[in-house]
Amino acid sequence: FNWKAKLDQATIARFQRELGAMGYKFQFVTLAGFHALNNSMFELADGYRDHGMAAYSELQEREFGNEARGYTATRHQREVGTGYFDTIAQTISNGQSSTTAMKESTETAQFTIAAE
Repeated sequence: FNWKAKLDQATIARFQRELGAMGYKFQFVTLAGFHALNNSMFELADGYRDHGMAAYSELQEREFGNEARGYTATRHQREVGTGYFDTIAQTISNGQSSTTAMKESTETAQFTIAAE
């Protein structure tokens, strides 16, 4: 469904509120994530073709800029639970695991959590 081809901006903006007023409690927009992921990867690949690693660096800078708004994926290892699995490995091996990921990772060294 092409929203802009069928509806004006004001109608699109109030769509969810109107659904809520009709009694709908759960509005799940599955395609938004699909399109956001694929379009952003297309834009990165396009930029990488023309500008090399500078395109990736620009993406990182946008991520860092979004941290103030709550974005946390700049620390991707933490985001996917690496520390949790390191703890499990250390527990199973009685603290002797040599395959943990976080202890000396570049993420631990480069990205620090600001003191609250």
